[in-house]
Amino acid sequence: MLTNFKLYTYALLFSVLFVACSEDDDPVTPAAPTLADIEIGSDNNKTGYAGGDIHLDVAITAPGTIASVQVEIHPESASGWEFDSVYTEGFAGLRNADFHKHIDIAAEAALGHYHLHMVVTDKNGKTAEFEEDIEIVEDATLPSVSGLAIEVENEGAEIHIETVITAPNKIAEVEVEVHGNEWEESFTFTDAAMVGQTTYDFHKHIDIASAPAGHYHLHLKVTDQEGKEKEFEDHFDKP
Repeated sequence: MLTNFKLYTYALLFSVLFVACSEDDDPVTPAAPTLADIEIGSDNNKTGYAGGDIHLDVAITAPGTIASVQVEIHPESASGWEFDSVYTEGFAGLRNADFHKHIDIAAEAALGHYHLHMVVTDKNGKTAEFEEDIEIVEDATLPSVSGLAIEVENEGAEIHIETVITAPNKIAEVEVEVHGNEWEESFTFTDAAMVGQTTYDFHKHIDIASAPAGHYHLHLKVTDQEGKEKEFEDHFDKP
């Protein structure tokens, strides 16, 4: 009887230890992501500009590693400009990331109150999110252009661009991007004669000899010394 009791006791003790060890071996799911140091708009003013952008900066910590970051903006009223984008490139797989984006706002966006919603999802499906009310306003200090003209020259080898740029906060740089027919190139200009000016006659000849014949879109983006930017669009045909 004593021997059987000892065997029973040993068996019970072994079972308890086995269960305890099994529980210790169970994988622990990492904690959900967290968001900190949230800044929306310049100096966190929660303001975006029609025809400009709104700046969003968030420190993300995700022990389970980031899977995606979604940002959605919609008007408080029934209709208006909307934005919805999911970001993975540069973030997926990271445990710590500084999410820093300038979200372009359509020039025709209705002015007024909007709602911004951000969701970070990790590889285990856990999420962190925040919501904030923002306002879209018109900014008279944004850069502008007038008389934008594009001419194709030298039998399609180059384009001639001319426009008058006005930037109350002074010009920092101008970027020209041309795309179409699976061809795309961008060109950045920081001419000494232009940078720091509030008004400038922008006149450039851009090489497009490698582009095939067809229809093209041209985007001209002016950035001022306050970091504000505005983009203008036109199109042309290459013979």
